[in-house]
Formats: sequence, structure tokens, C-alpha cells
Amino acid sequence: MARKIYNQITQMEKQKIFQVNFSHFPTDKNVARIPEKMFLIDNFDEKKGYSSEDIMDFPVQVTMALTFICTAGEATLSINLQQYKISAGYIACIHPGSFFQFLDASHDQECACIAISPNIMPVNFDVKLGMETAMALKKHPVFHPSLKEFAEILSAYKSIKEVIYREDFKFKEEVAKNYIEILRWNIMDRIMREKDLYQQTRPSSRKEEIFMKFIATVQKYYTNERNVTFYADKLCVSPKYLSAVVHEVSGKYATQWITDYVILECKAMLKAEGDSVKNVCNRLNFANQSFFAKYFKQHTGMTPREYKNK
Repeated sequence: MARKIYNQITQMEKQKIFQVNFSHFPTDKNVARIPEKMFLIDNFDEKKGYSSEDIMDFPVQVTMALTFICTAGEATLSINLQQYKISAGYIACIHPGSFFQFLDASHDQECACIAISPNIMPVNFDVKLGMETAMALKKHPVFHPSLKEFAEILSAYKSIKEVIYREDFKFKEEVAKNYIEILRWNIMDRIMREKDLYQQTRPSSRKEEIFMKFIATVQKYYTNERNVTFYADKLCVSPKYLSAVVHEVSGKYATQWITDYVILECKAMLKAEGDSVKNVCNRLNFANQSFFAKYFKQHTGMTPREYKNK
């Protein structure tokens, strides 16, 4: 699946591979799509599962919402630097703007993927509930619904696909949106119940709130700012306190999180054909190529050129 998407990218577009949009998805008859709005693909009918050729070995940043529905086998995903395993009965939801990587998949893995434009849903939506769900999904993007809930979500996926494939049907988008609503409300209900149960057993602490705000701030500024003091000032705390809180909550210091995001972006850019080491250095605001090379090698064990050519 990932290789099919990658092959759609032209030489010039590969310079921007770290940001995947709808133009990068395949357009053959084996996929269901509403141009620029919705895309559905699965390997349910394939005799074999994924091979190593289907797995992109570098991260990308998605501009749409992605939902993976796993029905067999297992896969390992990286979502915003965190690794997650999904297997039969699991669902992963990935927000627009997230860094994503399909790390590995078993040969018997079967999975459906839905890509949805952030602008496709009606405006008469409960904004507060939507924000609460979004925050819950950012903390826990992978979840395991009950058998009944999973069957309903899978059924909604198949119904959307069926509608899109109907020839000469004039209201595909309208009907598909309604099925998306069914799918979304099922997912939101499950997520909010898990969130409520989690909060009842373990209320969110002030330190966890600081950590979440720190991560959100890093995601916004990491291409320009790599100093902990900058982020501490943004959060109105001292650099020492911020690092201590981040380490206590996550097991990693603030500097490590900042570095991880920078290296993630470097890897994505370097794997983009046509993106030179010099361009990456300049776009991520390193002083010069020599400093960039030392920084990258210190954290990866390879020079930027070695990583790009491996």
C-alpha cells in the first residue's frame, strides 16, 4: 500500500515527500476515492500480505486524517515518534500534521486505510467534543474496540467503499459523508469512554499538562528553535523545571524530544529525491553544512550523505 502511494509521486514532488497529500495516492480502479476529499484502500482481496517493498523506510507528514483498521496479522507504526503495534481488531487514528511511518508488517497482515480531508465534515459539529476527542487521540492514537464496535466500524468502511464504486450514482459524496459520520461517532464514543475511564482511575496531573503543551510547542517551532530555554519561556517555566517535568512524564529529557523531532524531519527531507544536504541544512536553519553533518552524525551514527544514499 505504501509503495503504491510512493510511486505516484513525481520527481519534483519527491522534494516535498515529507508532506503527503491526496495527489500522492494512486488513482487506479483498485482504490475507492472522491478526488481531494476521501480515499479508501485495503488488501482484503489480495492473496498475499505486505512485503518489504510495501513499507516506506522513512517518515512522512500527513495533511489528512488517516484511520487504519486491522483485520489480520500485525504491523508496527510510528506516530509522532512513538511506536505502536496494531493487530487484528485494532484501530489507529492519525491526525493531520502528524509524522507517520509504517515500520513493519507481518506477511499475513490485512488492513484498511481511510484518508479524509479535514474540510470534508459538516460545520455543525460539537467543537468542544471534537477538541476533547482530538486530544485523547493524540495521547492514545491506537485502541482496541469491542468485537461489536469493531464490526460496526468495519461495516461503515465497506459501505463507504461500496457507495463510491456505484456507477452513475449522483450522490456518492453525500452518502459517503453520512457513513463517515457513523464511523466517526463510533470511534469517538469508544475514545471518550476510554478517556473517562482513564480519568476516573488516574486524573491528569499538572505535569502531564505541561508535557503535552511542550510537545505541541515543539511541533510548532522545532524547525527554527532547538534551545530548551525558548520552550521554557513559551510555557512560563524555568528550563531546569521543564526538563525535569518532561523526563518524569516521558522518560526523556526536553532536549531529547527536540532533537528527535529535528532528526525526524532531517531523515524525511534527506530521503526525498532531489533534496540536497545543503537544502536540508538551510531549511532547518543550521549555521552551516559542517555543523549540520556533525549534529546529524552525533544522533544517528551516519553523515547526512551516508543516510541519504543507504
